[in-house]
Amino acid sequence: MSYEYLSKRLENEGFETYLVGGAVRDRILGKEIHDIDLTTRARPNDIMRIFSDLKLIDIGKKFGTIKVIYKSEEFEITSFRSESTYKDRRHPEKISFSDSLDEDLKRRDFTINAMAFRNGELIDLFGGQKDLQIKLIRAVGNPYERIKEDYLRAIRAVRFATILDFEIEIELKKAISQMASHIEDISKERIKDEVDKILLADNPSRGIRLLDDLHLLEYIFPEVKSMIGFDQHSSHHNLDLFEHSMKVLDISPKNLKTRMAALFHDTGKIDTFFIDKNGEGRFFGHQEISEKIIRKRLKILKYPKKFIENTAILVRRHMDNTNTYTKKSVRKLLRKVGEENIYDLFDLQKADVLATAHDNTENIILAKKFLEEILNSDVPSKEDQIDFSGKDLIELGFEEGKELGMILKEIYSLVMDEKLINKKSEIIKYIKNKYINLDRN
Repeated sequence: MSYEYLSKRLENEGFETYLVGGAVRDRILGKEIHDIDLTTRARPNDIMRIFSDLKLIDIGKKFGTIKVIYKSEEFEITSFRSESTYKDRRHPEKISFSDSLDEDLKRRDFTINAMAFRNGELIDLFGGQKDLQIKLIRAVGNPYERIKEDYLRAIRAVRFATILDFEIEIELKKAISQMASHIEDISKERIKDEVDKILLADNPSRGIRLLDDLHLLEYIFPEVKSMIGFDQHSSHHNLDLFEHSMKVLDISPKNLKTRMAALFHDTGKIDTFFIDKNGEGRFFGHQEISEKIIRKRLKILKYPKKFIENTAILVRRHMDNTNTYTKKSVRKLLRKVGEENIYDLFDLQKADVLATAHDNTENIILAKKFLEEILNSDVPSKEDQIDFSGKDLIELGFEEGKELGMILKEIYSLVMDEKLINKKSEIIKYIKNKYINLDRN
């Protein structure tokens, strides 16, 4: 493996080097190794000298870490170090480079991440291998101290427990719960990265439930927290609002956009809830409120604008399937949400239906059939595929302005609805016939 080549080069220079962290954990679990980290007795300047022929990225030289690019793979190589107290709940006040692997491993978060591997030998000072066997997330040393050093470790514990389907050790749970409010001190970008990994787990609802059990959910997704125990009073739902959303989340494909939309799609129901004369819970317009909620929350968590926009589209349109789809309505929907979102929208709608008391997905199957027909036809699904533009209208004598825009919109709709052939000569013929009394030449 590539990391062995890098290790050998360091070893040949007299610096003992170990594979550490998640790579060791995944190796023991028989999983594919990703995000390979090496730790070495070499100092940062030594690392940069030894690998001067390769691409190097200084991602934290003062903290002892250099990224090495070899055969298009990225490897983080960090000098042995021991640490003092943490100044910002992330970075230590003082870095002391060490010649001891033991000191280096003591500073790591959980026992399953505090093992090292060298020359076929496993170094396990804190019982990480046993914890892997019994499926336990346990802190290295005092859990209160480990969490205080970096409050993000609270969410990391949830992430590992979710992805690996492990339990969190009781004292670590207590430490996380007691210090949960300090999550607000962590940068939103770091929280986002951990949340994304939780949502992409095989069973993401377990991660959300753990966040709630450990009093973290109210600081990360307070809108989701508010759904817990909310009775929908609906014959369409045999689950409360939170449990329904958790089921939708788990059924949704392993796609971050769809999973996030699944988590938030019904958050607006609380503000729109009322009981009609028949005793049925109603939530008119909840999708629009849910859209506002998810936009606000994702903006707070520093998600990219495009991701926010596309996820919000899924939330806003997730109720469209309550009306029977037709080829015309699917074509219209495609124009509104775009090809990059429409399949994800159907996936969300399907998961939403399957999480109700009436799990009939025939309408969505029909919609997908229409969509395939539309995409495989010669009929344009995008405006830039239409053989006509505003420039052509100007050449016909129309002036730039509101009227020109209205005519263009009309033309685009007619073409995409298959009421007008997508051919410039046919479009011009239509315009001349309709506006025959307008003398523009």
